[in-house]
Amino acid sequence: MKRTLAAAVAAATLLGAAPAQAAAPDPVRAVKRQLVVGHGVKISETVSAQVKGKKDVYFQTAGTFGFGTSGVVAADLTLRTTLISDKPTSMRLLMVGKRAYMRSDAIQDHLPEGKTWVRMEDDESLRTPSSQPVDLFRPPQLKGLLSYAESVRNGVRRGTVTGKQGYRISEGRVTGTFDFRLSTDSTGLPTRLHTTTQDFDSGPLEHVDTRYSAWGHSVTITDPPDHEVVGLDELASSLEWELEEYLEIADDAVASARR
Repeated sequence: MKRTLAAAVAAATLLGAAPAQAAAPDPVRAVKRQLVVGHGVKISETVSAQVKGKKDVYFQTAGTFGFGTSGVVAADLTLRTTLISDKPTSMRLLMVGKRAYMRSDAIQDHLPEGKTWVRMEDDESLRTPSSQPVDLFRPPQLKGLLSYAESVRNGVRRGTVTGKQGYRISEGRVTGTFDFRLSTDSTGLPTRLHTTTQDFDSGPLEHVDTRYSAWGHSVTITDPPDHEVVGLDELASSLEWELEEYLEIADDAVASARR
């Protein structure tokens, strides 16, 4: 009788026990699996400044990143900004390996006949052209970011990274403290990264909100035709001066994400 009662209690305990929680998918492993030549991801990013509770978007980026085994090796992006004038200015940025090109209807009349692209004079190795403080497509940086997550709930990781920590995990790109919220899907792949930075106590907050979609879709990004390209060094100095603001915006988009 005692053995029968003990068995019944044990069975009831097992039936009533909560099922074991499955370990959350590892975003680092998930991203690594996506780094395949010819594959890529679509991104949409907004950068805004917040002063006294009012948030103004001043930079938007949308397009596609193409992968290599080490991360992003190409990009085809459309950039929109209000930094040059009150009206939004649009430009397209192409990056293939170490080569970068920019085009915009706003500067077309300033270019030689038949030319539609300006080749940027920058031969440093390409990194992801994003305003985010860390590059999620570089596994060591993503791993470093995740190490500072203070909470994980429903695929969302939140945390704060100090300037010293950010400098280390971003390979010297970040110097200010930032808060982050990283959302992932059921496989661990990032779907959204939102960061907030304040360089000075009295300065505006900068919000960078990036969304990722269509992971693993086929991507082909190539250089524009040679006959449509003019090098920056081929433009007259007076013309360069007129284009300076546009070129600075495009160059900042590239430089913000390089080593």
